[in-house]
Amino acid sequence: MPEGRYPVSLHPMLRRLILLALLLMPTAGKAGDASEVQRRLDTAWAHFRDAFYQSEADHPDPAATGAALKAFLAAWSGLLPSLEGRIPPPPFPQDQDIPAEMRQIAVIARQAADQTAAGQLPDAHSSLYRIRAILADQRRRNDITSYDDLLDGFDEKLAEADDGDFGQAELTADQFVRLCEQLGVLAWLAEQLEKRAPRALQDDQDFFRRIEGVARQVTAVKTALLEGQSAAVIAALQALRRDFASFYFLYG
Repeated sequence: MPEGRYPVSLHPMLRRLILLALLLMPTAGKAGDASEVQRRLDTAWAHFRDAFYQSEADHPDPAATGAALKAFLAAWSGLLPSLEGRIPPPPFPQDQDIPAEMRQIAVIARQAADQTAAGQLPDAHSSLYRIRAILADQRRRNDITSYDDLLDGFDEKLAEADDGDFGQAELTADQFVRLCEQLGVLAWLAEQLEKRAPRALQDDQDFFRRIEGVARQVTAVKTALLEGQSAAVIAALQALRRDFASFYFLYG
């Protein structure tokens, strides 16, 4: 991925893991180590986000996914030796699972890389979902609030909405009711994604243009839903997923 091509937003969970890694390091050379750890974490998360996006079903790219996973593993594996056999300090004083979970993330990422190489891109994407779920669980366990919780919530609810059986030309009553409920949640989440924009993005006009585009696509799905035609709903959901996938890739 060319340097500077995408804005890098360090995952809040990883920001705290920077502190974890730094406090575990020897005192000598700590300033240089701090810079190296942060560089690896920034790079790792950017490549994870790249792999997650490139493995999406709407725009699958096995070659790009494989390259991103290789780069992610190279950056991530550099963090593991400093955590071996250690108990994390604050902000995770009681959370002894963090080091093991970081190693688990590397194992899952290697599995995703193997799946990608074997042509099993949907399985690789599912593996990357597992990594994201581990990070989300770490935040919940340690009472850490993150913008990524909103992003993950939107993505999961959108997956539910996009998981319906639209084989018939017209929507059934059950499909209509279920989609209405899911779209209500998606509309609220889109609003929260804009209202709770990270401080670093408060003046980023492209950020607001993109999230407003996601909100408009939610409205477009509602409009298609009122028509009651499966084809219109499918097309609107696909457009929403494309817009949100791009937004998540850039700002997740």
